[in-house]
Amino acid sequence: MKTMRSLARWAWLMMKRLLRRPAYWAVLLLVPLFALALLLFSRQESGALTIALAMEDPADPAASAAVGRLTGEEGVLLFRLCGDAEEAREEVRLGRADAAWIFRADCAAQLRHFGERGRGEAVAVVQREDHALLMLSREKLFAALYPETSFEIFAAFLGEETGADDRGALRAWYGGAGVAERILRFETADGEEIADGGSYLVAPLRGILGLLLMICGMASGLFCFREEREGCFVWLSARARRWLPLLSHLAAMLPAALTALAALSLSGLSAGLGRELLMLLLYLPAAALFCELLRCLCPAEEPYSALIPVLAAAMLVLCPVFVDLDLLRPLRLLLPLGWYLRAVWSGAGLLGLLLYTLALLLLTAPALLLRQRRRGY
Repeated sequence: MKTMRSLARWAWLMMKRLLRRPAYWAVLLLVPLFALALLLFSRQESGALTIALAMEDPADPAASAAVGRLTGEEGVLLFRLCGDAEEAREEVRLGRADAAWIFRADCAAQLRHFGERGRGEAVAVVQREDHALLMLSREKLFAALYPETSFEIFAAFLGEETGADDRGALRAWYGGAGVAERILRFETADGEEIADGGSYLVAPLRGILGLLLMICGMASGLFCFREEREGCFVWLSARARRWLPLLSHLAAMLPAALTALAALSLSGLSAGLGRELLMLLLYLPAAALFCELLRCLCPAEEPYSALIPVLAAAMLVLCPVFVDLDLLRPLRLLLPLGWYLRAVWSGAGLLGLLLYTLALLLLTAPALLLRQRRRGY
């Protein structure tokens, strides 16, 4: 009990160094504000791509149904309905839209031709260039046209097999089939169901907050360099001085971790208080050990401070904050942030984070001893 009180007192002393600095308070207060701003922006009209929609004949049932499906849902793509085809083309020419999907006046007839003959041109796709996102966006167009296309294939098949040509009766038969509203179930690797949907703007927040904790820990290392240079805490035992930097890193990250919990709760990304606390209990020691191992490997304060922005940028690229680059996965295994993000989705990820922390401890302990002997502090 006495040891725990002593650790808590030292942690508070380490934390007070940062809490006296207005810049640190600004960072802590900006974290939940940043999460709230992302949440508000995600509810506004925004998208990774803007697609202009136009119908040559608004009365065409297939075209109006497809446009209704596209404009009636939220997602990464922003759909903008134009008055006519020329206006949609002009949006692309002026750069206000990435592509234009123009539904032909005979869209329904073209889909019927497709069902009967396997070919038809129901939509004109206009774009200035082609890239991966635009290629992927066309999957949404196929999905919007699928119900009418599926019916036409169904009608053509029955027409060939039975000679039925009453489209009203065929439509009634086709529409009478019971279809579940939801055919997808979103779950973690452990089989636990999670909420689907969510905004692409809010999704990277967890990775950004995890990176913020790492930056707080690395910034604490700069204080440790200065204290060693000035000979602070020389009255402590050599063993206490050896492990004091780790306590300093944890103390620097703890207030930021509390604000990160609040930000995740505000954004709706929280996996539940119990799981979030468990992940932090594993991630904070791993981050502190990583920061201290990095400090042990740096001969002086200057290269260490220069590494902070480089490592921050590397973690944004290597870890699945915005995108998951599978080719760089081996490098991600060296970083605490990659293990933290993996732990969100599975118990195996939590176990991996624990093993990673233990591996870092085995590496950091002798590195701390060697550093202390070399510097005589």
